[in-house]
Parts: sequence; C-alpha cells; structure tokens
Amino acid sequence: MEHPEYAEKYAEGVPKSDPIGKVKQASDARFLSGAEGTYVSAGAAYRSSTGAGFVADVGSENYLTSYLTQRISLSGAAGWDQASIGLDSGLRLQTPTRLAPFVGVGGYVGMNWETVDADDDGIDNDEDGSTDELGEEDTEYDLTMASIYPEVGAHFWWTPHARLTGFGRYWVTTDGRESDAWIVGGGLAIFRK
Repeated sequence: MEHPEYAEKYAEGVPKSDPIGKVKQASDARFLSGAEGTYVSAGAAYRSSTGAGFVADVGSENYLTSYLTQRISLSGAAGWDQASIGLDSGLRLQTPTRLAPFVGVGGYVGMNWETVDADDDGIDNDEDGSTDELGEEDTEYDLTMASIYPEVGAHFWWTPHARLTGFGRYWVTTDGRESDAWIVGGGLAIFRK
C-alpha cells in the first residue's frame, strides 16, 4: 500500500512462511489515527407515520484514534409528505482494519415540516373559500426536531485515501414514536493526513 506510514512500517514485509503475519499486514489500518476527510452518503428511510423516503448528507469525519471516528454533517431527509434539514453528528467505534465493522451513536438537530390532514380544524387552509372540505391539508413546522440513534455498519478501504461505508440507524425523535425512522444507506469518504 502506498500510504507513507504503512509503507515504512512494512518496508521489509512479512515472510511468506508467516500466514498469520501476512493477514495482519494486509488488514492493518492503524496508520489512520489523525486522518481527516470529507464524505457524502445517501440512503433509504422508513417511518411508520409517513412511509418510505430518503436521506442524504455531506460532512467531515476525523479519526481520533485508529479505532474511533468523530463526524459532523449537513443532513436532509424527505418522504412523500415530510421533509427535514439539519445537523448530524456522531461517534463510531471500529476495528483498525481495512474491512472495519463499527458500532456508533449519533444525534440530529434540525427543522422538520410535514403535510397533515386538515379537513376538521375549522380553518380554510387552502384559501378557496371552503372550510374543512374533504381532503384539505395543511403544513406543520417543527423548528426544533431532534433525534438520537444507535448505528451499526462497516467500512471498506478501497484505496489508502478512499473509504466506502454501509450503515443502518434507528432514529428516536422528539416528535414521538410515530416519527421514529429506520435508515439504511451507504457513502464515500476521501481522507487526507
């Protein structure tokens, strides 16, 4: 591998007669401590109240150690009649290997808006001169929606600087259990050191 720290550490390589050492050398990613990068990710979301949707974010991630990362991003989510935008942040604990399973915890703070049925609220929401007509809808805004979530997934180092990630999360929101969401997605990160 052409990463300078890795190349220096394994300049002589492991003898062919040491298969365990070869596996260790091939999977070693301890050189990542201190690496910084940017990432994009996207995925599918499911909420029991609104059904399927999608999520996307762009942000930065830092390796605090070879096995612990910290990330922050601008994140958005949208479904059939609901959308949200805000900041997402989290920590991931992983193996210091090229194929690195991880567990994590994160949080999201943002603004949420959704379309709701309004055919029984006594207001002419669509301003057509009729109050509480069948199928009338309104938009509700929540300027302080937040969630916390556990996360599981895996990273795969495609090159010394490019990493692919797959993840699964369960958002527990401040808007109640009907707004909780399952999220499954993937991303690409580019690192420098």
